[in-house]
Amino acid sequence: MITLQTKQHWLFNSDASILAEIWKVARQHDGIRALDIGSFSVSVREGFVFLTGHLSKKYHRELIEEIACSTPGVNAVRNNLVVDSELTIQVAERLSKDERTCGFIFPVGSAYGWVRLGGVVPRRELQMAVEEIAAQVPSVRGVLSRPRLIGENPETERRPIQPQIQAKVYDYILQEGVVTQVVIQPRNRLVTQAAVRTGDFHDGKFVFYEYLVPVEAMEVVNQESIFLKRQGPPLNRFPAFEPSDYPLAPSDWQPPYPYTAGDVRWICEEPQRAENRSSSSRMFREK
Repeated sequence: MITLQTKQHWLFNSDASILAEIWKVARQHDGIRALDIGSFSVSVREGFVFLTGHLSKKYHRELIEEIACSTPGVNAVRNNLVVDSELTIQVAERLSKDERTCGFIFPVGSAYGWVRLGGVVPRRELQMAVEEIAAQVPSVRGVLSRPRLIGENPETERRPIQPQIQAKVYDYILQEGVVTQVVIQPRNRLVTQAAVRTGDFHDGKFVFYEYLVPVEAMEVVNQESIFLKRQGPPLNRFPAFEPSDYPLAPSDWQPPYPYTAGDVRWICEEPQRAENRSSSSRMFREK
């Protein structure tokens, strides 16, 4: 949805000042301060405001749009914020229309874009199908749980981990790296690994290496930093990141918030790996 702003004398405000003013006013509202700020973002380009991400209530979406529209310098607002109740309906409708799942009842819940699926299924194939169908809804952030298989205990819910691009990564011996891309399982839209770049001197030259770090190895994940588990290996002991094993996500596939095209690679069920590949990290650039 695009909302146009017609006060032309506001055009001279810089994008940075517009963004600062939007956040300043937004944080004055108790309801917005209580939100998961990491679940949505605001960006400004040449006076055009873009709202993206996930919110728990429709009221919050309307309130944030109203704040943006009333900010001096704004020309137009594109509101792409997704409300959990609407996302729940989209997923439920997708499950009710698919011939594989239409005969079953699957409780669906959403929280800031993260989807949880309940119910019971008789076969593993159907359990996976439910997950895949839910993940086909473009605005789903990730599927954290799926229906229980008859005769088995409920599965442990997956952690909603989304390493931010350019976030700093630290291991227990204080090696430092930076996230450059993430690997996502398209079946559930969840991040499985992050490509982490590090640098060091080698033979008198500063060399960059890139490692593939699974989310299971991450202890603390926030917007700025990632700390690896102390009992795990250091950064330079993880496998080398080989882009040829993980294709870029298709251009017609919408990455989950907060990622954009180019950030995401897909996990392959059977990646084609070189037979004689060294387990040491790959050197990809020298200075």
